[in-house]
Amino acid sequence: MKYQIDQSGKIEQTNKDTIIGLANGKTYTVLLKRQIKRKLQVKFRRKGKPKLFVYRTFIACVVLLIKHSDIKHLSNIIIDREYSGLEKLLADIFMEMAEKTLKKVPGVSFSNIGKKSNAHRISYLTTKGKIKPNRLLNLKEIEVLIFK
Repeated sequence: MKYQIDQSGKIEQTNKDTIIGLANGKTYTVLLKRQIKRKLQVKFRRKGKPKLFVYRTFIACVVLLIKHSDIKHLSNIIIDREYSGLEKLLADIFMEMAEKTLKKVPGVSFSNIGKKSNAHRISYLTTKGKIKPNRLLNLKEIEVLIFK
């Protein structure tokens, strides 16, 4: 089954929380608090790789979203195109993180999924506080994926 993934509140907006939502019949959302994003950003700066902060953090959230959603028949994911021109980099990071985290690694592609998709709707409604996130991501579980 194909599932769509969308982000509300970009990773680089460290003054806002980030919600990542997955949808196709079943829906699931994870929340990354702004305080955790700031801590991660500082660590990337200290390691001399500040540009990788956004991409590795975003993909780590996507991988953890898939892991925690525990969807059995997930064969393919379509991630909303948030970072145009960087799809190859994001796909490579996804494969690296997914292979060490997920039991079954789904295929990944990038596309503009639009505002009418369920993934966008649940991410947006969670951001607005109308729906509670299914899970709060913590610093430790993200660091395990981000920093090899």
